[in-house]
Amino acid sequence: MAAETLSGAKLYSINESAMLEYNVVHSADVSEAKIVDKTGNGIDTVAKLKDIMGVPDAPAAVLSTDIGERTLGKAVIADLTIDDSGKIANIIVTKVRTRPVVGISWKSDKIGSDYKGFAEAFERNGAFAVFLPQVKSAEEAKEVLSKINGLFETGGEDWNPALYGEKQTPHGSSGWNDARDTSDISLMQQAVAMDVPLLAVCRGEQGFNVAMGGGLIQDVPYYLGQKVLAGEIDASRVTGVLKDTGYRKWNEATQTYDKVSCEDEPHYRVQIDGLIHSGGTGYHNLKSGDNIGILTGSKWLYDIIGDTSIDLVATAHHQAIDPQKLGKGLTIAAYSSDGIVEAIEHRDSLFALAVQWHPERDALKDTRGVDVDQDLCNAVLGALVKYAGTHADGPASHSSSSSGCNAGAAAGLMALLAMPLFFYVKKKR
Repeated sequence: MAAETLSGAKLYSINESAMLEYNVVHSADVSEAKIVDKTGNGIDTVAKLKDIMGVPDAPAAVLSTDIGERTLGKAVIADLTIDDSGKIANIIVTKVRTRPVVGISWKSDKIGSDYKGFAEAFERNGAFAVFLPQVKSAEEAKEVLSKINGLFETGGEDWNPALYGEKQTPHGSSGWNDARDTSDISLMQQAVAMDVPLLAVCRGEQGFNVAMGGGLIQDVPYYLGQKVLAGEIDASRVTGVLKDTGYRKWNEATQTYDKVSCEDEPHYRVQIDGLIHSGGTGYHNLKSGDNIGILTGSKWLYDIIGDTSIDLVATAHHQAIDPQKLGKGLTIAAYSSDGIVEAIEHRDSLFALAVQWHPERDALKDTRGVDVDQDLCNAVLGALVKYAGTHADGPASHSSSSSGCNAGAAAGLMALLAMPLFFYVKKKR
C-alpha cells in the first residue's frame, strides 16, 4: 500500500498487540511510531499515549446522566503518517480533551444491544455516552439536558398523529408509545431552547418536526400512490406496487386496534424510483439532482458528507416529514428523488440536524451484509460529538453568529413550549 497522511484522526485505544484503533473502525501497528506532542501534555512515547487514552470500557447499562467511574480516558486527536507497510510511522498529537457527554434518548427501561452499539460508536468518536431516563415534562427535560452536552434521538415506533392534529389515515400511524412520544418531544424542544447540540435519526427526525410544530406523512407508500393518481408523479416511475393486506385502525371507543380488510378496495401504495419507504430494514441511494440529494445550501449536512449524494443509506421507515407542514425554524437539507424529506436542520442552533436514515446502524460494522461506508456513517455521529465538545467548553466558545441566532430561536419557541404535551391513557395492544 502507498504511504498516507491522515489529519485530525480520532484515537481510541492501543491494545496489547500494539495496534492503535483510530477513526472508529480502523487500526494499525503503532509499536515503532515516533510521537510529537503539540498539546503540552508530555505525550512522547506510545506508553504515555496509551495511558492518557485509558482502557476502553462500556457505559453502565442503566438510565442515568452520570457517566460513573470509567477507565476510558481522554479523547485524543492526532495527525498520523502511515508507511507503505501499513504501520503508523509518526503521530503528531494536536488535541487532548475531556470527553463531552452524549445522551441517548429513552426507548424503554431495558438497555438493548442496539443501544449499547450506539454508545460504543459515540465513544469511539470521542464522547462519553449515557442512556437517558424517560422524562415526563419540560422541567424534567431541562434537568436532564443540563447534565449532558449532546442529545441523540433514536429510531423506533410511529408517532401519535394527535400530536400534530390528525387522526390515523389508511395504513398510517399505529403502535405508538405515548410515554416515549412525550419524552422525546420534551427533550427536543428543550434542546433547541437550551442550545444543546442535537442529532436525530428516522423516528427522531420525524419527531423533531413534530416538536417544532410540524406534521408528518403517515404512510409514504400511500402518499406517493395518491401523488401518482393525481398526476403529480409520472406513472412510469412506479417501480413497485405493495399488496394491500389491510391495516390496524385505532378504535377510540375500545382503546384497541381493529383489523381493517382492504381486499375489496385496496389502497394504491407504491414505490418510486426503486426507493424503499415501507418499513423493514433496507438500503437505498440518495442521488443528487435538481433539488434532490443533499442540498449545497444546508448549514451542516453538505459539509459533513462532502457531496450531494450518498450511495447507500440505511432505511427503516414508512412515515416521513410532510414538506408542506415544516416545523418552526426548520429547513430541509436533503430530499430523495421521490420527494421524501431525508434531512432537516434548525439553523439557528449551535447544532441541530435530523436525518431520515440510520447512520448509527452500520457505524461499527456492516450489519446487513451490505458494503456501507463506515467513515460516512461516523462523519454524521462525529459531528454531534464535535458540537457537544463546543457545548462543553461553554458559551464563550460558540460563534457570535450562532449565539445571536440562539436568542431568536429561544424566543420563537416560546409559543411551542407553552403548549401542553398530551398524556394519553396507555393503550391495550
